[in-house]
Amino acid sequence: MLLYESKHFDLFTTYQSTNLNFPSHLHRCFELIFIVEGEMEVTISERCFQLEAGQFLLILPYEIHSILTKTQSRARLCLFSPDYVPTFQKMIEKRSLENPVFNLSLEAQALIFKSLFSSHSNLLEQKGSLYLLLSELIQQTSLVEAKKEPDLLHSILSYIQEHFTESISLHSIARSLGYSYNYLSKYFNTHVNTSFVDFLNETRINYACYLLSTSEKPITEIAHLSGYENIRSFNRNFIKIKLCTPKEYRGSVS
Repeated sequence: MLLYESKHFDLFTTYQSTNLNFPSHLHRCFELIFIVEGEMEVTISERCFQLEAGQFLLILPYEIHSILTKTQSRARLCLFSPDYVPTFQKMIEKRSLENPVFNLSLEAQALIFKSLFSSHSNLLEQKGSLYLLLSELIQQTSLVEAKKEPDLLHSILSYIQEHFTESISLHSIARSLGYSYNYLSKYFNTHVNTSFVDFLNETRINYACYLLSTSEKPITEIAHLSGYENIRSFNRNFIKIKLCTPKEYRGSVS
């Protein structure tokens, strides 16, 4: 069973963990892991990597991964949206990292921690530090043709990501990918642990939240830009997912 973690657009968040264990899942964000002490095992697309204290690892968007602590671990994690690093996001299109494990010099670590794991850093510091970190990473590994597992799941998620603002359905995706609707529906429910409709609505509403918090566009326009044909459907799904109205959400983040 695969879990899908719904993450906001333009997301940037950090947290600390002790003895972290997490089953196979995927999400839209990059995930950066730094091992403070102990050891951790991270599996990415069926490839297993052993992490030790002082090492970093980067998980790319929509890569299926799991985390296992066999004995003891303490780690710091940073999840950030592809919107933060669009240049790098274009570089990795249809590619993966040959080795996602890397190291940083003590000087680079000090700068990264000051900018990424500090509550006092600003947006420019965060983005600048992310590009510095990615530059260090690319010098230590190479980009290879992506081997997405399973391939069909990646194709479905990519299609949704590219077309969720349009009028799409599982029927249209099945036709586009050359599969029967019944097969694709069962496949999606099994691998993502949610229905296609719920997945699509969460993606659209998360995008709407991004627009509500970063623009002054009217709510009716945001509903349309997020893929909804009428405001009633938009409001109903927004309240179901966020437990508040779009207007209340905008007021809480302004």
